[in-house]
Amino acid sequence: REQRAIGEVLSGFDEHLANLDELIAKKKAIRDGALDQLITGDTRISDSRDPWVQITFGDSITPKARIGWQGLKAEEYLPMGYSYLIGGTDFRSGTISLDKISFVDRERFELDPFIQVESGDVLVTKDGTIGKVALVPELDKPATLNSGVFVFRPNENLRRDYLYWVLSSSVFTDFIEALSAGSTIKHLYQKDLKEFSFKIPSSLTEQRMIAESLFSMDEEISVLKAERSKIEALKLGAMDDLLTGRVRLPVEEEAA
Repeated sequence: REQRAIGEVLSGFDEHLANLDELIAKKKAIRDGALDQLITGDTRISDSRDPWVQITFGDSITPKARIGWQGLKAEEYLPMGYSYLIGGTDFRSGTISLDKISFVDRERFELDPFIQVESGDVLVTKDGTIGKVALVPELDKPATLNSGVFVFRPNENLRRDYLYWVLSSSVFTDFIEALSAGSTIKHLYQKDLKEFSFKIPSSLTEQRMIAESLFSMDEEISVLKAERSKIEALKLGAMDDLLTGRVRLPVEEEAA
């Protein structure tokens, strides 16, 4: 009976995890569908009636990256330091993870103001796995770019948060796929991006509303993922306790 009781407890965790997985998948599908509808203008926010305009990357966005002569030596990668050093391996789920990030000293940070980044900047990987997108989170210290990453700086007609969602949508992934045309490209060059074209609302307010709507959907998914992680940790703890006998379940004796 105790074995059965343990099995039932652990099965309960598995059922909860399966339900969360299903809900997360459903929320992602809704978000992805809304993303492509909103970013193309097929669905409009509220009563927005301002026209949309077609823009090209070359006219609207300035990309900046660490250039060749600024190559970092191995000893310049610090475990702690004045400035975060953001590389492609720090991209995680549309933002920057600071868990295993490297640092550089102040002198290296100040060498190039164009690649100093701040909260809200839009970053894109240009080497290795190209086209990964991240929005820089709130930072508690200065940050600069490692090689292999662009910061995209839009002009005054394009909000950074709206640009993030354009680059997260099929509009940009289709462009990247067309660039590679079946082959694996290892680098994303500025000249490749120049002709990238997409539509935007002429109204900055509508851009903001679209971005906020999509971030709200994203937050729901993040909450569910956090809940899943918590349940997974509880399950592992329960397995450790119950399967070693460290914790015993109260089981009624069967009637004789």
